[in-house]
Amino acid sequence: MTGTSEAIFDRFSLAMAVAAFLLIALPSFAHASSSLVWGDQNGGTPTQIEIFDGGTYAVPLNTPAPAYIVPSLLIFGPVSATLYRIMGPAEAPVREEIASLGFQNPDGDPLVSWPAAGSYELDVAEFGAPILNFEEKLKRWLARLFFADIAYAQFGPSDPTVVETLHFTIEDAASNTLDPVIIIPGILGSAQHNGEWLIDPITHAYDNLIDTLIANGYEKDVTLFPFPYEWRFSNRTTATLLDEKINDIKDVCDCDKVDIVAHSMGGLVARQYIQSDDYDGDIDQLIFLGTPHLGAPNAYLMWEGGEAGTEFKDKLLREVLKIEARKKGYSTLFSYERGLPIPSVQELLPVYGYIKHVGSPNIPTYPNSSWYPNNLFLQELNSAVADLYGSGVTITNFVGQLTESTTIETIRVIAPTTTSATLLWGFGKPQGFPSTGDAGLERGQGDATVPLSSASFVNQDLQIINSEHNELPTKAEGAVFKVLSGQDPTSLITNSHGFFETAKNVLIFQILSPADFVVEAPNGLKVGKDFATGQEFTQIPDAFYSGFGTDDEYVTIPNPLNGLYKVITQGTGSGGVYTIATGLITDATSSEKFFTGQTLPGALTTFHVDVSLNGPSAAIKDIQIVATVGSTKTDINRAFALGWIKSNGIKTSLLTLLTQAQKLKKQSDKIKLYKAMLEILKAAKKSGLINQQGYDLLTADVNWLISH
Repeated sequence: MTGTSEAIFDRFSLAMAVAAFLLIALPSFAHASSSLVWGDQNGGTPTQIEIFDGGTYAVPLNTPAPAYIVPSLLIFGPVSATLYRIMGPAEAPVREEIASLGFQNPDGDPLVSWPAAGSYELDVAEFGAPILNFEEKLKRWLARLFFADIAYAQFGPSDPTVVETLHFTIEDAASNTLDPVIIIPGILGSAQHNGEWLIDPITHAYDNLIDTLIANGYEKDVTLFPFPYEWRFSNRTTATLLDEKINDIKDVCDCDKVDIVAHSMGGLVARQYIQSDDYDGDIDQLIFLGTPHLGAPNAYLMWEGGEAGTEFKDKLLREVLKIEARKKGYSTLFSYERGLPIPSVQELLPVYGYIKHVGSPNIPTYPNSSWYPNNLFLQELNSAVADLYGSGVTITNFVGQLTESTTIETIRVIAPTTTSATLLWGFGKPQGFPSTGDAGLERGQGDATVPLSSASFVNQDLQIINSEHNELPTKAEGAVFKVLSGQDPTSLITNSHGFFETAKNVLIFQILSPADFVVEAPNGLKVGKDFATGQEFTQIPDAFYSGFGTDDEYVTIPNPLNGLYKVITQGTGSGGVYTIATGLITDATSSEKFFTGQTLPGALTTFHVDVSLNGPSAAIKDIQIVATVGSTKTDINRAFALGWIKSNGIKTSLLTLLTQAQKLKKQSDKIKLYKAMLEILKAAKKSGLINQQGYDLLTADVNWLISH
């Protein structure tokens, strides 16, 4: 070979080697193409994007922004580009020139705006060299290789030649804007903190759903709005409040419609609004999650017997309501829910046949006032279901169905002597309830709370998921986002709390006024009022404290520790009688204990609550007041100051005995003096020299000193 030929061969071999390397080591390079960059490069608006062949991009229309070309690595010379909008039918498209573009210019790039959504093309052209030498041949070969059927280099001596055409689609970003969405929880799905309603701070059933929506573009109080509410009210009342909430949101977003995601009873609230005369046509999409459209038989247990099903949340609901009942002066949960009343429970009763009498397979149809308690709310709602279908709302219904038969479908009752709509178990008590055999509860398909037939009554876009009732918001979160946005989520949040998957037990403390309180766990972490600062302790993970700015002051602690909890109370107002109510709910059982005592204004009193988590015998063993000589002296002086002790001589005698006992070394000698104090208190009460409040307070103190 001559030197020139060898040089050409070496250059050709090198080029081939480079091309082979790019094809083998970097296969994506084989599809390398130019791109169009549009938008504000300094992080302003509109946001800068890079447009490639075949892509779809959402942009604000008619908004000028700088644009330039980033040429393919296979383009060696100067470039220019022409941007076209594609008009007319697909079979005969017409190009409308929009702009001419080039490399990025440090002095500023031309401004380009998108006139409409639709198809666009960008021709990228290169200025060729005058001589078709080896390099040009190699470039032609590479262009043919890399661009395939796309127009490739026909390098001429002067005019620019189109070497690449990008085809892409522009969408209107305004049309892609997420509609505001409202999350409506179910029963027990809302609670107040210092008078402000929060969405499920106790069980955290909606945390994952809300966090997933936020992670995928929703913004709290801008496009995402939880709707906590007083779930004890009638769903009719709550629907009116929902109407007001939607109007408020429309003012915030300056929009005409919102979307709704409604779990459980929350779906009935949404339906009541849509099917009412007050509906304003302002809901675009409605997503149900396990809504009992035909009711759920476990509501019979609560409404007719003041009892609950065996599911964890059912037991939690019962404990919450039982403590409320005691505070409000009701002797039973049944009398509380009927006397208050709590109409939302009645509005969950089934509106189909679900009761049979022992010894008979007969299940009469509903309604039948001699066989079933009435649910006029659901009767009326379902008789007008055509109003829901004709509302123009796009409906999706997610339904939970477990593989095992865990959902109460039929209740087998012992026939009552006299049917009554007002008496306890007026339509019959389930056979063996609550713990013998199947307890009269015959189970079938569903999500362990709502029967499949009830949840699937609304059959538009019905989607069945293997999920328990309270886990549906998490199990369906990705599908919910896709229904709302039309897009797949970029991330799913499934690790926020997960109460019903991770909580095996829950401990409840409630103080029935006049006192505030703080709870300290066996590991020293606290939740409740910080008496020193007037703020709140929030140290126990996932615990909820209702705050001290409300009459319903309570704490819930999921997965409590085994051992002694310390409860410290502080008297408020003018003092008086108060009660500490405690409840423990586990998978196997539930239990509660109450302690009633007296407190003085500002007085701090310590209690020990012994929590045992030993399997099926898990329970709250005891609540004991913790007294010291110092705290007892304080109580004596304050009781006298308040007039609870009416004799200075009684006060002096008690303080003298207490001081003497403190000086003694033998416990037996101390106990003798403490018992003498009890005798003085007993005699003073009998003679009217101390009232009941003072007597209860001081005898509790002295008895603690004796036993400890």
